[in-house]
This record gives sequence, structure tokens and C-alpha cells, in this order.
Amino acid sequence: MKKAFTFILLFALMTTGSSFAGDVITICGQNVQNFFYSTDRTRTQGNYVTISNYSTIAGRQAKANAIIKALSPYKADIYAFNEVEAMAEGADAEALDILATMMSDATGFTYKVVKDGMTYDLSEDETGTIKSGFIYRADKVEPVGESVSTAYGYTLTYPFLMRLQTFRSISSGEQFSLSMNHFKASTSGDMTADMEKREQNSIALLKGLNQVADPDILLMGDLNSEMDEQCLRNLVDAGFEEQILKRDKTAFSYYYNHGELIDHVFANSTMAAQITDARILYIANPHSTGSRYKAYSDHDPYLVTLNLEAQPAAEYKYTKVTEISAGAPYLIAAPIKGLNVPKPVAINKTYEYQYTNTVTEENGTIRMSDPKSAVIFEDAGDGNYYIKDYYGRYYYSNYFTSSGSYGHNTNVGIKSSAHTFSINKEGNNFKITNNTSGYYLIGLTFNGSPEFAWYNYASLNSTQHLPLLYEYSSATVPTDISIPERETPTNSPRKILQHGRIIIVRQDGRRYSLQGIELK
Repeated sequence: MKKAFTFILLFALMTTGSSFAGDVITICGQNVQNFFYSTDRTRTQGNYVTISNYSTIAGRQAKANAIIKALSPYKADIYAFNEVEAMAEGADAEALDILATMMSDATGFTYKVVKDGMTYDLSEDETGTIKSGFIYRADKVEPVGESVSTAYGYTLTYPFLMRLQTFRSISSGEQFSLSMNHFKASTSGDMTADMEKREQNSIALLKGLNQVADPDILLMGDLNSEMDEQCLRNLVDAGFEEQILKRDKTAFSYYYNHGELIDHVFANSTMAAQITDARILYIANPHSTGSRYKAYSDHDPYLVTLNLEAQPAAEYKYTKVTEISAGAPYLIAAPIKGLNVPKPVAINKTYEYQYTNTVTEENGTIRMSDPKSAVIFEDAGDGNYYIKDYYGRYYYSNYFTSSGSYGHNTNVGIKSSAHTFSINKEGNNFKITNNTSGYYLIGLTFNGSPEFAWYNYASLNSTQHLPLLYEYSSATVPTDISIPERETPTNSPRKILQHGRIIIVRQDGRRYSLQGIELK
């Protein structure tokens, strides 16, 4: 076996030597912990935060003042929020209107709200409905198209919490797609159920991103999970790289019992090439650096700096192999009509025969414009593998209830439903066998259409093919971007609470104990 490596290598970037000095865009994100416009409600703050009382306009204003005081010094071009109130039916304004007006007053710039049309009936839900939303600096950026949900397949709650908006830089015309998300919190008392819900959130998100207006994609938000959880592994395996941890492996955004990074910034390859900084703003909100009883939220804000430039379409290269590695991305191919690779099971289905795209091999290499046809062979132990598609869905097989036999479809679902597969070399091809059904994957034609399906034939005829495998080898995306120093609120060292102890962080990122000992 070759050495294993992670799918994040799919998005390793090749420097082209390009340079671009302008068009800096900053984005500030935060869960502001239930900021409401309405005051006739019963909901209260939790997790120590007691700065506002929702029953009064004065309480609402106190919380708004704290948010603006903390975030306005950064003068971000876009502010993306979790847990702001959706507009109550009949109300004359919403929570985002307050933040946009106050941010404009504090900075001297004009901020506007991305309108999304999401409302709720306060008489039927006295606690209100929270959402994710955006305000933006109107002289720097403008929305392109409508705000849409990335909660594919959901009809309640998550369409409010998982939002997508494309923005355009006014100075250059360059665009990018920004998705602000809020995954399921661990609040049900059933940790496994909550984790599976977040896994489903990530699958829905990856499906929902099919509607992006621009291929440079930035994912942010309160994802309520750390990097070892399945929901975030799905994002990494789909080619999204975490940008805060890329720059600070000890970062955290939420302090409850111990410091955790559960607010994240992910970017695909073309977007990552344009990110020059991503960091937690520990000093903005007293949650991690001072009294949590004086905080306006139980989450810290974070800041992302972009330097936009025209990006060519990414090209992903896959090379034919004779052995495989767990954790690596692969194209499955077969010479059905020309050379064909299976498409993922449609996002609105849980099973189907896999239809195909026709590709071209040149000197043992296939080039693709996106990675959605690739699968991950994930180590399942005992020399077996799980198979996971681009959307984070695992392969398995269902019985036909009428006959008791296995179907020929590819079934996909969350990991708890996954089957394991053996993958064995046969000549130049591979036999990928479901260990539960005994069926194996072949390429064939059905009603004249090239497809991939599962069978248990004793032998194959000349029109039926075991797969060839092509392993990811490289992606071509420019990365060399220069940027002037950005404005920061302070140049002095800061104290932060990290994993239960106070440490000092200098502007160059070096960390020291209170006794002056450098921490490695």
C-alpha cells in the first residue's frame, strides 16, 4: 500500500508568480447569541451572558451598543451574523436594520442589510426565530442576486440558519460567494443524535452550494464542532480548507469548560488563494478575555481578509494507479462509451444507477474542472474501505423488499448506514465489492446509456467493465498575492484565556506565560 494522505491535498496550490496589490475586502463573522428586534418575548440569555434583557427596548439597545463597540473598529466590508432575529410579521424593522444603522453611525460609512424575506409570526412563536444574515458597506461591495438557503432538503429552521449570498467588489468587479451557517448545537441530551444532525447539515450545505453564482466559495459560521467531527471532515474531503487553524493551530472561539474552536472559516481552493488572513478577535468581546458576565455573546468574533483577483478555473488532475491509498481522492472510470466516470448520486435522491460524464485520458491523466466526481476510500479496518462521495454521503446497498435481493443502485446516506467494501486489483482494473451484498461495481450500458451499477455476475462480457482508478495528483490555482498592512484596532500585546489559563499574545503571534516564558 502507498502511504495514506488526506483529501486536503486535493487542494494543495501551485504558485504561479502572479501578484496583485489592491482590492482588499474584510469580512467579520460572529454568533451574537440571540439578538432580537422584538421585545415581547420570554427568551433569556444563557451561558453566563447577561448583558441584555429582551423585555425592554433599553435592554435591546444595551446589547446593540456592545456589539457595535466591539466590532465597529474593524470597519469590515461585510459583517456576517448568526442568531439575529428574523423579521416578525408586521414589524417595521428587524435586528439587522439596527446593526446596519448603528454601524454606519459608528464608522462613518453606509452599511446596508442583505434582505432575505424571512419572517415569522410572533403570535405563534413568542420566542422568535433566529437566522443568519449579512450587512455590508455599500461603497465597497454589493450583493449579486438573492440571498438563498444552503440547507438543501430542509423545510423548517435550517433554511433560516444556513444562508448564501454572492458579493461583488465595486472597485474591481470581482465576485465571491459567502455562506454563513449555524449547525445543530449539542443541546438535545443525545450526543450521537446531535452529531448525526450536524453531519446531515454538512451534506445539505454541500448540496446547497450547487447554486453558487461564483465558484470562489467562503464558508463561515457557528458549526458547533471541532475538526475531528464527521461534519467538518465532510467539508475538508469536499476540498474546503479551514483558514483560522491554518494560521493559528491553538485558536478557539467558544469557552465553556475548555476552549474550543467551533466557529470556523472554510474556503475552497480558488477562494483560499485570495485569503491573506483569518483570525479570532479575542479582544473584541470580553467572553474569552474578561468577564463572561459582561459579554454580549458566548462566542468570539473572527475576521477574514481577502485580496481579490481574477482567478482562472481550477483544474484537477487524476493519474491512473495500480494500487490505492486510504484517504486519497479517486476517480472511478471505465471504457463504456469512450472513457466514462460516474456522476455522484443526484442531490435530490438517496439512490440511483450512476449516470456518467465522458472524459479524456492523456498520458494516463484525466483533467476535471471540479472535484465532484471523485470519491474517498476511507479506511474501515481489516483491509476494507468505506466509500464517500463529494457531498459527504457514504455508499451502501438496500434490499429490494419484493424479492429480498440486493438492488443494482448506488445508495448513499450518513456514515451510520455505510457498508464496507473490499478493493482488489484484477489485471489493470479493480474489483470494488460490497462486503454486505457481495455485489461489485461495473460499468455497462443500459438502454444505450453508459452507467455504473452493482452486480454479482460470475463473469463479465465484452460490454461490461471493472473500473479503472485515477488518483488525484495536482490542482492548478494561483496563490502569490501581495497585500498592504491592514488596519487593526491595537498594536499592543493582548491577554487571552486559553485552555483555562491566561497567556499573553504579541502582535507577531508569539505566546508567553504571565511569567514571561515563551510557549511553543
